[in-house]
Amino acid sequence: MRDLDTKKAGKFAFAAVMDAQRRNTNNKSLYSAADVKRAMTVMDLIDTAFRSTRLYINYRKTFIAVKAENARARDAMAKEVIALFKEQGYTLKQSAQGLIVELA
Repeated sequence: MRDLDTKKAGKFAFAAVMDAQRRNTNNKSLYSAADVKRAMTVMDLIDTAFRSTRLYINYRKTFIAVKAENARARDAMAKEVIALFKEQGYTLKQSAQGLIVELA
């Protein structure tokens, strides 16, 4: 897993959230129903194998990112889920916020 260098939005946090939500909504239309289902399946697997304070899907222009804030492995199943993601060709990243799985 790769670490990401993330920065705080500071006084622009509200505008950053609103812009991210707008881009997410617009980009979701770029993906098929099968892609959306695949992202939801990944989110369900993360929810099963990890404890997380918040799970969400970000629809980007070129990929879908499933994020789990403050993700902590529940048990050995987490290793199996990570192996499954790698087998499927998903990119896993670790950031200050938590675990990110990118579906290309």
